[in-house]
Amino acid sequence: MFNRNTLAMAILMAMPFMLVPDARAQDIAAVQAPADANDDEKLESETLNTISVEGQFLETDAKSAMKMDVPVMDTPFSVQSYGEAFIQSIEATNLGDMFSYMTGIKKSGLTGMDISFRGFKSGGDDKNSLLVDGLPGLAGRFGSPPSIGLERVELVRGSMSVLYGQNQPGGFINMVTKKPQADRVTTVGLQSTAYSGHGLSLGDASGYRVNFDTTGAFDSEGRFLYRLIGEHGDADTFRDYGFDRGTYLAPSFTWNIGAMTYLTAQIEKRESKGSFDQGLVAPNRDIRLVAPITTYYSQPGDYREEDGLTTSLSLSHTFANDFTWNTSYRDVDYESEQKEFSHVGVRPNNTTLNRRARHLVTARTYKNYDTNLTMPFNTGVVSHKMVVGLSGGRDSTDEERKKFFNSVCPGPLCFDIDIYNPDYSGYPAFDDIPAFNPATPNLLTYRAFNSENRAFYLSDLIGFGDHWKLSLGARNFSEKSRNRDKRRPDVPAVKKTSEESLLPMGGILYQPNQHWTIYASYSESYVPADPADLDINGENTFDPLTGKQTEVGVKTEDLLDGRLTASLALYRIDQKNVLNSFSCPFGVCYNQLGEARSEGVELEANMQVSENWQLIFGYAYTDARVTTSNVPVQVGARLANAPEHTANLWSSYDFQNGFKLGVGLTHVGDYQGIVPTTATPQLMPMPGYTVADMALTYSFDNYAFNLKVGNLFDKTYYEGTGLTAPIQITPGSPRYVTLSFRASF
Repeated sequence: MFNRNTLAMAILMAMPFMLVPDARAQDIAAVQAPADANDDEKLESETLNTISVEGQFLETDAKSAMKMDVPVMDTPFSVQSYGEAFIQSIEATNLGDMFSYMTGIKKSGLTGMDISFRGFKSGGDDKNSLLVDGLPGLAGRFGSPPSIGLERVELVRGSMSVLYGQNQPGGFINMVTKKPQADRVTTVGLQSTAYSGHGLSLGDASGYRVNFDTTGAFDSEGRFLYRLIGEHGDADTFRDYGFDRGTYLAPSFTWNIGAMTYLTAQIEKRESKGSFDQGLVAPNRDIRLVAPITTYYSQPGDYREEDGLTTSLSLSHTFANDFTWNTSYRDVDYESEQKEFSHVGVRPNNTTLNRRARHLVTARTYKNYDTNLTMPFNTGVVSHKMVVGLSGGRDSTDEERKKFFNSVCPGPLCFDIDIYNPDYSGYPAFDDIPAFNPATPNLLTYRAFNSENRAFYLSDLIGFGDHWKLSLGARNFSEKSRNRDKRRPDVPAVKKTSEESLLPMGGILYQPNQHWTIYASYSESYVPADPADLDINGENTFDPLTGKQTEVGVKTEDLLDGRLTASLALYRIDQKNVLNSFSCPFGVCYNQLGEARSEGVELEANMQVSENWQLIFGYAYTDARVTTSNVPVQVGARLANAPEHTANLWSSYDFQNGFKLGVGLTHVGDYQGIVPTTATPQLMPMPGYTVADMALTYSFDNYAFNLKVGNLFDKTYYEGTGLTAPIQITPGSPRYVTLSFRASF
């Protein structure tokens, strides 16, 4: 029977034989179906690039910031749209692969949802930080979403709760998914992965990925369109005993009811199973004492399994006066299970890690909708692009700890393991461990969280002549949450209500000509504390998190004969009631810091240096600190996972003989891994790093090979720290190699 390494090598050997041209191969050009429920162009025409053609890395349109079809130049906020050309150029297999090349954000934990936006961290419970076609709710929470289903990725930086609800003040990412196309096109891909660094050779931890994307019309008139996207991967990770297996399937259908009306239905199925891994630990909060990056502390075979199913519907109709009504709905049904020995803390000898045995089962449902009317009209010489909408949803989470047993040392139920030389033998089988320690029965919880929200919002982009525009918006919303312990039905549920009668935003733009925009804006954010977040007493007493942002900036496009697009932004964000996480007997607890401020500068540019040479560059300066706190030592402390300096560069050169060379650099400056939680300073300085990537592509007709070498110089680095920072450090990957093949016909 073939194992994973054998199959990966078979893919490598088979790729040359796939170069035989297919008589059916043809140049690819298709009419794009409507992109999402917020588009006001129903049958937008677009040419699909052949594999040998590379488009702009940064696109000039980004609908997410204003919730309507508005060019980036008409948006008084920082927004970037990373197109499929960029995704393919850096060989990003999932969304997380893009973060290093997205300005103003940074990986900041163990999961695909742990991200810092302008210094403020988002996590797995911030469902509005990663949106899909403008609505919250992912099919998976721990692994990063696969890129095979993405048309583009839009990054909106800043406080945008007015249009999108519960957003952290630093911003959000909107993943715009691929929709059915009118012309028939099929693309298939194969990829083999391996490591070659930090003691690993190409045959030690390999894997493979296969995917396909097919689209077309059922009928000759193009009224009924389809698309089917799928991917399966199976790989060992660079971590000892690490593995990652997953399957993704996404069928979608579009019914062009008429020239001005369409309905799109999408289904997304994600299944994944991977090794449970909380990363490395730093004894005494000293990163110099960390073990090699391959070191693994759970038991071999410990796992986390996810199963998610989403259903999305979008309906759009354009009226004769060019008003457009958009309605979208997204339903998510998600389950996860994990059996693991997880980290608790480092023993005083600084060489032993204390662990617990945990079996956790979680079920989540998200049901969210948005309906809005986009209205372009004039009042005299003043133009308007107005959007008025309603949004809301219901979320429910059942989280059951079927086992939660802290070590009892010394004795047979002691799960301690050596930090530098872990020995996985001598421990009882997981299923033989009691469900809980009788001394702490209250830790075996079964909690149910429910919430409902609704909102009304209004935004208007007002044009005064040829040079001035004014953007105004407001939101009214309320949310109700309910938290109860199913193991203790006698205890009343904890209910909370949050509401805001008027959440404002506004901006002014001056455009001296078609190439320049100078703007200033103000916006706010509002996030009720997640009912699942508990303090040291096991209670949720937290106030809502609020943020206020002011920003000024300048944008330019089509300079140097259309070869340069760039933006510069200066901002200040003040957030109240910031939550900080730390380790506690419940697992993870939170405390409310008080207030924090992030000030910074961001520069981003996309330049076509010559006909053959394109590059994207970004730099961000971020000063994110606690400004007020009831723990005096916290005042002035830098927020965790918020480096002052980050930069990225990706350069792609086309030799025009079928070969392209891509070279990338990402830099992250020194940062803090933790915010102190006690009166004594307990910091954890994390070192900065610079990582180089390289990709070589050869393509002809509709076929392409890509060889990518990531972390080219095998740099040792740490991407970020998790919720309990000193015992949840995410190491960066050693040098890795991917060989990919794509064909379209």
